[in-house]
This record gives sequence, structure tokens and C-alpha cells, in this order.
Amino acid sequence: MLNRKSNSLVKQLKPLIAAFIFSVLLADNGQAQSNIVFAWGDDLYAQTNLPAGLTNVVALAAGANHTLALRSDGKVIAWGDDSAHQVTLPPGFTNAMGIGAGANFSLIVRSNGTVFGWGDNTFNQLTPPPTLTNVIAVAGGQDHSVALRKDGTVVAWGDDYYGQTNVPADLTNAVAIAAGSVFSIALRNDGTVAAWGDTLNTFGELDVPPDLNGVVGVAAGSYHALAVQTNGMVVGWGNDNQGEGNPPVSLYLTNAIAVAAGSYHSLALRSDGTIAGWGLNDQGQISIPASVHGASVIAAGDQHSVALALPLSPILLSIAPTNGHIRLQFSSLSNLTYSIQTSTNLVNWEMLGTTASTNGQYQFEDTNTANFKRRFYRTAF
Repeated sequence: MLNRKSNSLVKQLKPLIAAFIFSVLLADNGQAQSNIVFAWGDDLYAQTNLPAGLTNVVALAAGANHTLALRSDGKVIAWGDDSAHQVTLPPGFTNAMGIGAGANFSLIVRSNGTVFGWGDNTFNQLTPPPTLTNVIAVAGGQDHSVALRKDGTVVAWGDDYYGQTNVPADLTNAVAIAAGSVFSIALRNDGTVAAWGDTLNTFGELDVPPDLNGVVGVAAGSYHALAVQTNGMVVGWGNDNQGEGNPPVSLYLTNAIAVAAGSYHSLALRSDGTIAGWGLNDQGQISIPASVHGASVIAAGDQHSVALALPLSPILLSIAPTNGHIRLQFSSLSNLTYSIQTSTNLVNWEMLGTTASTNGQYQFEDTNTANFKRRFYRTAF
């Protein structure tokens, strides 16, 4: 059976076998499940090759060919293309509360509300105004950076050849920001969207639909923008050469809660934790892996995508006594590692060990059961 979440672990117990002196049950591990990072699409620069230490992740950001993850302890982990040192974090930075990624550079918001960056600085995109404080969010474009301050004002710096850092003077009450290649957008607290930059408006990325309202989230790709509304609908504008603009009707996007935009592909996170993708798929960037389940965060790079989600729990195939031991056999997704925990009272759990899935099949044997009349087991990621 599949493990399922529940507020009551006891209610989840499923009797499986009673043999010899054992009464063995498998406990669903809702409270032990934790979010993990998934990545798919282009891996030319190892941007989907997840590094060690990706635990307790709370936020994700994707540059052109690199990815950032923010942990709950304020530590940032980066991987992928490091040609401009955008992945090589300066030592000592463990107090981040927000992250952002430009094409070839990385940004963090420190816990004191200041911004720090590393990587490509050709256009001073890593050099925020010295008086910039009280920042709560950052975003990176091709060669420019954008910051949202606590008071709802927006500040931008870096390349301004196309006016992408020329924030509209009347922009106030912003609650979210996003940066495309040479343009920027902001979401106001009244649910409207402002866009600026690309003075040529080459692909219409500044043409925010005049009737667009009730927006709760925004995203910017290379030359297209996305907005998700309170009714769960997604609206896109700008470049649509690869179908990355408005989502196709076939996706039935009526329950979206967040959006992300890559160069020529788009993602939407639904309220049920599933992810929809549309646009260019030449590197599999919108081919959502079957293992992504219960997603809570999404991000998109040039040709890759990342998500924070719950792993699928293994399916129990059999549980049986073997020479006084208990053997559990599972079927799950390949290349995943689970830990096996045991308890005699459903309160105190101890680790028995870890086991990796090979071709979707694995088993675990508990050899220490002689002194117990009842054992409970659960899996944890």
C-alpha cells in the first residue's frame, strides 16, 4: 500500500501478518516524510545533478544553467555551471533568508535585509546601491538585479541598456518581483502587475493584459511573463514562439497557485501538489518526473526545472517471518534511498538502517525481534 499523510499515526496502522510470537504492522510514515529537491531537463552543466546536503530546503532559484537551494538554517547550496563562479559560494554565508538567480550570477538576501551576490559582475549586477536595506526578496535577469523592500518599493541595478533597471516612479505597494532577460515585473498588493525594461518591447513582454487583476504570483522568462490569479487561472504574455505563453487548454489549469518561467518553457504548481509544464521540451524540461509528488516550490532555468516535493512512498510487497526475523520487501522508484525505522509503541522510533532501491525493488530484514511481541515499522526519506 502507499503511505499516506494523516494527523493520527495510530489510525494509519494496517495489520499485515500475525505469525509465531509476532504481531507485525506497517505504520504509514506521514510525520517522517520530508520535502526533497527534484530536478529535470538539460544537464549539460550538471544543473540537474543534485549535490549532497540538500536537506531542509525551503526555497529554490534557477539561473541559466545553475541552481540554488536555501536551507532552513540559512545555508545556501549551489550546483551547475560555474564558468562565472556563480556556484562557488564565498565562505561564511549562512544567514540567508532569500535567494535569487540571474543568468550567470547568484543573489541572497541576508537576515539583516541586505543583498549579497557572486558570479558574473560585468554590468555591476552584483553591486547594489550602498544604501539598500530592508530587502525581503531578490530576482536576477540576464545582467540586472531587482530587489523588493519591506515597504513595498522596488530597487534595480546592473545593465540598464534596455531600461530594465529603470523602475517606474509610481510603483509602490509591491509584494513580489521577477526578472526576465532585459525586463522586470512587479506584483502590487491590489493584484495588478507592472512591467518595465525592453524599450523595444520586442516580444510584447511589457504588454500586461489591461484587464489582468486578482494576481497572486508572477514569473518572468527570457521574453515572456506569467501571472497566476486568485481563481487558479494562469495568464501569459510576451514571446510565444515555443508555446511558452498562455498554457494550452488541455492542461485545465484552474487550480494553479504558483508559476515559474524558463527561457522558453513554463511551469505551474497546482493546489494538489502536481506540476504542469508547457512550451519547449527539447531537453525534457517540461517532462515532469513521475516521482514528483506533493510539490510546494517550483523554479525554472534556461532549459531545466526544479521543484521541492514529497517523495513517493514505497509500496509494501510482502512481510513475513524468516527464521525468527522479519523480512520486508518493497517496490518503489529506482535510485531512491529510504531508511527503515521500528518502534514497539508507535511513539519512540529507532533507526534500523537504510536501503537503496535497485530497479525499483528492495528488501530489508530485521534481525533483532526475539525479545519483542510486537514490532511496528515505517519508512522515511
